[in-house]
Amino acid sequence: MVGDGLVELATALEFAEVGLSVRVFPAPEAAAGAGWETLSDPRGVTDPDGQLQEFLAHIAAPITPGDPAEERATPRTSPPSPVLLRGAKRNWVPEPQPAVWGIPAVPLAADSMAVLGTAGALRAAVDRVRPVLTIGKTHAFGDLVRARMGAAALDRLVEPLARDAYGVHPDDIDAALIAPGLNEAMTRVGTLSGAALDTVERHVARETLVAPAAGWGELRDALVARLALYRVEFAETAPARIREAEESWLIDTAGPEGELVARALVIGVDARAATELLPELEELRVGPTRAVGALSIDDPGFSAEQQRCAAVQTVVLQDGATWSVRAERGATGWSAHARGPAGEPQGAAQASIAARAREAVEGAGFVPRGTGRTWMQFAPYASAASRDAAADRLAVWCAARSEVLPVGAALHGGAIPAALEDARARSVRLRRHLAGIAE
Repeated sequence: MVGDGLVELATALEFAEVGLSVRVFPAPEAAAGAGWETLSDPRGVTDPDGQLQEFLAHIAAPITPGDPAEERATPRTSPPSPVLLRGAKRNWVPEPQPAVWGIPAVPLAADSMAVLGTAGALRAAVDRVRPVLTIGKTHAFGDLVRARMGAAALDRLVEPLARDAYGVHPDDIDAALIAPGLNEAMTRVGTLSGAALDTVERHVARETLVAPAAGWGELRDALVARLALYRVEFAETAPARIREAEESWLIDTAGPEGELVARALVIGVDARAATELLPELEELRVGPTRAVGALSIDDPGFSAEQQRCAAVQTVVLQDGATWSVRAERGATGWSAHARGPAGEPQGAAQASIAARAREAVEGAGFVPRGTGRTWMQFAPYASAASRDAAADRLAVWCAARSEVLPVGAALHGGAIPAALEDARARSVRLRRHLAGIAE
């Protein structure tokens, strides 16, 4: 196995638990555990279908007396909290509640008017009297909001949240993907605001964040300890070369062991350097990526009530790119995450990312401290067509190569839960193949 990120180690456990011999190599040009850097957010990740919670519960179940995995891996959930947005007077004001991706259930409420202004709120309220003429046929999320509530609602309420999550304008996001059931609810109740109210509980459940109780670093330690119980071996250095033999894989360890023979190969594709060992994997890394910069910032001086909220804003840089900035207070003070648009080249220079992230943070009105850190992440699929095409491509690729298994969030629009579910399911099929059991 090449790679020691969360998905790779979870896959290793699938094989080790049934008695198969497993050796884990780090990805080339990556320090041990480097694949966990995009899981640095202590709040967790969204887990719409519960795959991550199910995996964490599996790891947390003790298999020996005093097994520390229980306290390390027990899933912790954090429901989404309202954020601060730039209001009609460019001041920070709370996102209207209840809402779904910024769509207010009550367009003429005081909090809605604070963001939209009087004219914008009145236009949004037209949704209450406008007939539903294109029932279930408005596929683009931005078109839906603009048609029902106007440009102000789209620009000030919806776009900042959608860009922060997806890296693209709401016009480029399928409504059925970002807000499942919203179009159908609008058909039933007759208004977009009513549909938001009707689906808000579903929205909260889908956007609730999940993380291991003790943090991602402790989860990694728990996984390594669990794998050690099954005598999984961890190599200190990445393989220098991988070659396919007639019925096996030849792995050059670049060490005294020389070349090892493996019956099957599992390789994490999140790190580009890992796929260089098997160039044909590159055809699977076709999803859009976006640059991310994390910086500490000075206290923005919010009120005591606002201090509990994250502040989200879109910023257009000098080069014309639209970035999203999310600032929030953590255990060690205030920090800001600046995320670029989806479509950033995967080989973008770190210095360029850092400079643009800093420009975005300053453009949002915050004062950065220090240099921070940067990385690339895969952007979520913004359309069902792109998601389904990636799934079909992966299925065809795996069907043609029965003894190699690519895994990782890069194959699933950066979604860790979906990557976990897919890797574990495909592991079962590979195990059956190795055991000579026909599907």
